Amino acid sequence: MANYTQLYLTIINLFCLIFVGFLLRKFKIVDENTMTGLNKLIFNVLFPVKIMMSFYNVEFGNDLSLKYFVYLNVMFLFHIFLTFYFSKITNEDKSVAVLEANGMSRGNFIIMSFPILSVLFGDKGIVMAGAITGISQFFYNFYTVSMYESLVGENNSNKTLLINVFKTPLMIGLFVGIFLYVTKINIFFLETSLKSLGDIAGTLALVTMGYGLNFRIDFKEIKSILKVSVVKLLVLPLTGLFIGKIFGLSEIQKVVALILFGAPTAVNTYVFAKRYRQDDSLAGYYVVSTTILYLFTLLLLIKLI
Repeated sequence: MANYTQLYLTIINLFCLIFVGFLLRKFKIVDENTMTGLNKLIFNVLFPVKIMMSFYNVEFGNDLSLKYFVYLNVMFLFHIFLTFYFSKITNEDKSVAVLEANGMSRGNFIIMSFPILSVLFGDKGIVMAGAITGISQFFYNFYTVSMYESLVGENNSNKTLLINVFKTPLMIGLFVGIFLYVTKINIFFLETSLKSLGDIAGTLALVTMGYGLNFRIDFKEIKSILKVSVVKLLVLPLTGLFIGKIFGLSEIQKVVALILFGAPTAVNTYVFAKRYRQDDSLAGYYVVSTTILYLFTLLLLIKLI
C-alpha cells in the first residue's frame, strides 16, 4: 500500500479541487446551466467510460472472489436494514427519516474514492472499485427510489424499479467492461482516447461537486447532521471492517470495502431529495458535513487496517 504521505497529499488534492469548484461559483466564473450540463456529462458518459476501461487488459487475480461478493452483498443488506430502522425509530417525521436513511447509506464513493484507491493500489484498485460500484448502484438506487416513491405515494412495480436501475449509465458501463474483460476484444486506437476521457472524470466531478455545495449550515438541523455524519463515516465502515475480519478478507479487499462504506454522503442524496420535493437543504447539509469530516475519518479508519 502507498505510504501515508502520498495518501495525505491525495486527500488534500481532492479538497483543493472541491474548493476550486466553490470559487467558480463564488466569483460567477461559470454559470449554473454550464455546470448542470457538465455534471450530466460526467455521470452519463465519463464515469461509465472510466468503469468500462478499468476492466480492459487488467487481471483480477483472487481479489474479486466469490467470498468477497458474498461479503459485499451481506454488508449492503445489513447497512440498508440498519440505516432504515435507525432513522425510523429516531424520527417521528417520515420525510426526515427517509432523508436521514439515504444520507447514512449512500456514499460519494465514485467521486471521492477512485483517486484514493488509484494511489493505494493502482489499476487493481480501480478495477475493484468499478465492480463494487455496480453492486452499490443496484442496492442504493433500488433502496432510495423505493423509499421515496413510498413516501410520496407513487406506486411503480419492483420490475419497473429493477429495469430503471439496470438502465443507468454506470451499470451499462459496468456491463460493457465485463464484456471487454471476458471476450478480450482489442479496441486498438480507441483505448487511449477512452482512457483519457475516463481519467478526467474524477477531476471534473470534484469541481462540479464543489460548485454545488452550500457551506452555510443551519444549526437548527445540527442534531440530524451529527447523527448522519457519525453513522455514515464511522458506524458503517467499522461494522464493515469487523465483519470483513470474520470473512478473512485480504488487505486490498478490506481497504476497498472500508473506503466504500465510509465515503461521505453522496451528492445524489441532494438530487433525489429535490426530485421528490423533500427538504433538499437538509440533504445538502449532510453532503457538506460528511465531506469535510471525511478528511479526518478516512485517515483514522485506514490506520485501523
